[in-house]
Amino acid sequence: MRNRIKTELSDYFKSEILFPGIIKEYKIGFNEMILLNKAYAIMLVKEKLIDEDNGKLILQGLTKVQNGLKIEDLDGKYEELYFNVEQALIKEVGVKVGGKLHAGRSRNDIYATLWRMEVRKSAWVILQRIIALQEVLLKKSAENIETVLTGYTHMQPAQPITLGFYYIAAFNVLQRDFERVKNGYTRTNLSPYGAAALAGTGFPVNRRTLSDFLGFDGILSNALDCVGSRDYLLEVESALAIMMVNISRMAQDHYLWCTDEFGLLDIDGEIAICSSIMPQKKNPVSLELARAKAAHIMGALVSSLCALKNTPFSLCMDLFESHSQYWDAHEEVLHSLGLLIETIKHSNLKKKTAVEKAKKNFSTVTALADYLVLKFNISFSEAHDIVGCMVAEVLDEGLNIEAMNSALIKKVSKDILGKGLDLSQDEINNVLEPHKNVQSKKSTGGPGKDSVEKMIGEAKECLEAEKLWLKETIAHVESSYRKIQLEENIILAFNPQRP
Repeated sequence: MRNRIKTELSDYFKSEILFPGIIKEYKIGFNEMILLNKAYAIMLVKEKLIDEDNGKLILQGLTKVQNGLKIEDLDGKYEELYFNVEQALIKEVGVKVGGKLHAGRSRNDIYATLWRMEVRKSAWVILQRIIALQEVLLKKSAENIETVLTGYTHMQPAQPITLGFYYIAAFNVLQRDFERVKNGYTRTNLSPYGAAALAGTGFPVNRRTLSDFLGFDGILSNALDCVGSRDYLLEVESALAIMMVNISRMAQDHYLWCTDEFGLLDIDGEIAICSSIMPQKKNPVSLELARAKAAHIMGALVSSLCALKNTPFSLCMDLFESHSQYWDAHEEVLHSLGLLIETIKHSNLKKKTAVEKAKKNFSTVTALADYLVLKFNISFSEAHDIVGCMVAEVLDEGLNIEAMNSALIKKVSKDILGKGLDLSQDEINNVLEPHKNVQSKKSTGGPGKDSVEKMIGEAKECLEAEKLWLKETIAHVESSYRKIQLEENIILAFNPQRP
């Protein structure tokens, strides 16, 4: 293999640089490496580039390699996993037979194919975990359609919403995250196999057969693009980074709700840890971890971008480095999703506290301004001024929302409009009551019960569509892999002695 170079690799380069990558690749994609080799052997037989007898020997040898090549057998002197597999195959069947398998291909298209197979497999697991989180959100949303809490803007009390409304909003964000990962998957699942080094091959390699055997949705048409592009990885990492920003923001909301100052959320002991010194503590570390783990995929994305920046549009080792941070980051993304699932399962909103805060923190007064507009046909700007002055006066006097009474409205409105507005105390109380305040929102997408129930129904339909697409997508690849086994069985049944 190294005839041109004539010297062996240095011990440092072999053991410290190449060997760790071989081990990592073995753990991630050894099965896919065997599959793509078997697919190629079958294609060579079908295209009559090798005869069935040689094809049979190669397939038998690959099965022995699959069952027999262990981590301790790997060697850095063979540079990477592919050549370790090739050497193991040659050891089984000899170079005159095993060496035929490499006709018309290069490590360039082999690894371009392997990485796409690995990344699509990793996307399945992420998408399954997104669905699991969405299911938890839907359940919590349905259970809390009328559970009132304060909604915030600028981290100040804004307007009352419901917990069910919040969780369906989170579901919708994740649905878009699902779509982004799905879109990345769609562009990942295109086959570069058969492109050889960068310029195709003189052998009549059937790239569509290879694509079909390996479960790809089609082929990349340009051989240089096949080996030189890694934008699919950037797209998947970008989608995951966006998702983790969303996850982090959800975690942050729950984290704030857990604080003594907010006092809205109680987390169970299953997801909390104690202090080593302060016996009263119950620390919501699951939320801290879920939030912090977003950093890993962001780092992986930046690492990939930097590795690819200013590289020639072809193959070089920088492209190998572009994947280096993805797998650890992928694990952290899974952990973050799992942590948020566990936290939402094992936490409960303090409903009485939440509604009492919504009653007292002036978050309901926007509805009073709306009511003045509708009842007295004044402009919203005038109504806003009236209610704003009322709130300021109540706070200046050190009073609470109960001081927002009919006498105050009449006084302030006379100052602003030149005439007092008569509103009964019952009307005021009714408008400012949090539950009724929530239900007064009539526009599409609001927090009212009917609106949230409609959104939950739509979310359930969306979730079923996600599950179906993912099930069919995985089944398509698995079905393709079974084709490899069926074709392998046909070749293995070949008897050259038969008439």
